[in-house]
Amino acid sequence: MKTKILVIDDEEIMRLTLEEGFLDLGYHVETAQNGIDGIEKLKSFRPDVILLDMKLKGEDGLQVAEKIKEIDEYVAIIIMTAYGDIKTAIKAIKLGAIDYIKKPLDIEEIEVTISKAIASQHMKKKLMLYEEKELREGNVFISKDPIMEETIKKMNILAENDSVTVLIRGETGTGKEVVANYIHKNCSRKDSVMLSINCAAIPGQLLESELFGFEKNAFSGANARKKGLLELAHGGTLFLDELGEIPLDIQAKLLRFLETRKFKRIGGLEEIEVDIRIIAATNNNLEEAVDKKEFREDFYYRLNVVPICIPSLKERKLDIEELSEYFLHVYCTKFKKKFRGFTKEAIEKMIDYDWPGNVRELKNIMERIVILNDGDLIEVEYLPNEMQKRGCKPKNIEALSQKEGGIEEGFSLEKAVRELEKLWILKALNQSKGNFSHAAKLLGISRHALNRRMEKYMKDY
Repeated sequence: MKTKILVIDDEEIMRLTLEEGFLDLGYHVETAQNGIDGIEKLKSFRPDVILLDMKLKGEDGLQVAEKIKEIDEYVAIIIMTAYGDIKTAIKAIKLGAIDYIKKPLDIEEIEVTISKAIASQHMKKKLMLYEEKELREGNVFISKDPIMEETIKKMNILAENDSVTVLIRGETGTGKEVVANYIHKNCSRKDSVMLSINCAAIPGQLLESELFGFEKNAFSGANARKKGLLELAHGGTLFLDELGEIPLDIQAKLLRFLETRKFKRIGGLEEIEVDIRIIAATNNNLEEAVDKKEFREDFYYRLNVVPICIPSLKERKLDIEELSEYFLHVYCTKFKKKFRGFTKEAIEKMIDYDWPGNVRELKNIMERIVILNDGDLIEVEYLPNEMQKRGCKPKNIEALSQKEGGIEEGFSLEKAVRELEKLWILKALNQSKGNFSHAAKLLGISRHALNRRMEKYMKDY
């Protein structure tokens, strides 16, 4: 597919010269004589590279560059200037331009610059796709909380010793599979496969065939030999998620496999030996399950060689802000949003919340917020209701409770709060003499939030 180049320049001779030169080099070219025309061409043509003149008649090239980036943040912008204005070029690069060239132009020099620009943009796109893939597959492990330091040390030790069986324990959503991926990707088996199976999602008989495989005609419907996950993971890692749900008879077979590294397919006579590492995870209380005879004691001790316990997110308060910022970055990149962080109040609410769904809940909430909202900062009102209400205490509650007079019939708390909010907004606007930015600052909210509230209250009139 040909590289597409858009030239935005108000000089007709320059446009024609560049168009002819780029066509000779095999590029697909469009031209525009001003910023408005260029923006329209950008939307329809979708170029890979834009050559933008900084000195357009009656227009500021920097503003045009900014508008371009608002529409397509991945297009490569190369600034053209006849004045050698380094300061302007630097400003353009800060706005997202990738390079600049001086007029008069040399077509061969431009081609080199374009090649570099395209390579750089491809790298950015690959990085974004890699981040999304890592997020989706759970390969990112982020923590700065001291509680996690010992856990991370243990994970690194286990990565170096790639034959040791690992048991990961923790609540649902704490990132047990993330830990398993981390250990696998940092051990000598990293170039081999890591296979996963959710033991709770598969019925017992089917789970056995998935793990051990079967021979042809081993049972009704077994029309051909099938290799199980133990065999397919040879040389790599097998991750057994929801280990506590494995039936007792299959536990016995897995115990024997852990002791000998040999197994038989269902219906088979041949013993198959494989070299794999087992990493298991559970949110169950295995000790209690052993006492109730719901989990084999010998299997428990064989698995529990080196346990890793992942604390819940509410026990890792220092990680909440860092994880939130990470997921915000990932989803802003994915959905092309421009949030740059959180308000202080929003972070405080998030840290105060208990996070029953742990990291998985945090990840899902960040995705939802980014999809449904626009703005500069994540505010309290973007958070789920249960999080907003957490720790809320009315100011001067004693004065309010002692105020003379009771609540009259037909009282509406929602209406009273709305009227009170309107009053404070009007006070702020009067005090700031109609300056919305100053009023928003007085109220402790963003201008975007103030505009939203004003639009809502205008409907009342």
